[in-house]
Amino acid sequence: MRDTLATPEFWVQALAYQYEDIEAFEDSYNNPPTGPQTGGTDGTPLLKALFETSLCLYSAGAPMPEVVAPGLRGVGHLFPEMVARFGTEMPDGIAWMGTSVIHRYISMLVLCCASPLEMRAFFDALDRFDLTKRDYGGYDRIWSAFRRQLGLGEVAPQSPVHWPEAYRELWLAIDPEEPDFARPHHLKRFLEGWYKEMASELAAQSTRAEDLGPNSTYVGYWCLEAAAAAVVFGIDDRSFRDHPHYPADWADWARGCRGIA
Repeated sequence: MRDTLATPEFWVQALAYQYEDIEAFEDSYNNPPTGPQTGGTDGTPLLKALFETSLCLYSAGAPMPEVVAPGLRGVGHLFPEMVARFGTEMPDGIAWMGTSVIHRYISMLVLCCASPLEMRAFFDALDRFDLTKRDYGGYDRIWSAFRRQLGLGEVAPQSPVHWPEAYRELWLAIDPEEPDFARPHHLKRFLEGWYKEMASELAAQSTRAEDLGPNSTYVGYWCLEAAAAAVVFGIDDRSFRDHPHYPADWADWARGCRGIA
């Protein structure tokens, strides 16, 4: 196991629940009822289940090819398909995702070693949303930097950093104007504050270790964003590899998959 907050028995049961959810949500997505769209048929629950299954598999100690398969399927394939199929205008379209979700989707693609075509499909789908409607101000510096670094072209940021309380240190870790020696320091600070900030705003699963039970939805507390930044921007992660929220061997796998020494 990579996550030791829960027992091996917990992970066996948690994965069984995840696969049951995927099967049910996939059936609902592929066989929607006639008439107006109803909750669950737009693919959002299936996407969430696929994403969380990758986290659950990682926590349970599964081999990395098994870990990445559901997440890549969800973010790299299902999400663009959903947007193409339903559009982005509610109530019948796909709902806009929060800032933290977009960060995690981008990070999942990086850590799953998504191909350039899969990366492009995701960002093309993201670009269909009107980012001004929610007062986000379009791309921020972090989204723009990842897009540029991934070879998908330049998109000038229209705003500084969305949710600076949570992501300011992540931006400083990848800011081209920061000296290289400071990058690990900033990324470590981001990692150390990540879960506290996510949980305080209900943007992360908040079950405590002592509350894990048969009905828990706990899938692990993994800061994919820190690992993705370390991989894409070549940041030395030796000073925080042992942090309980840092998926170190996932980052190592992604480096190897992407041909990064």
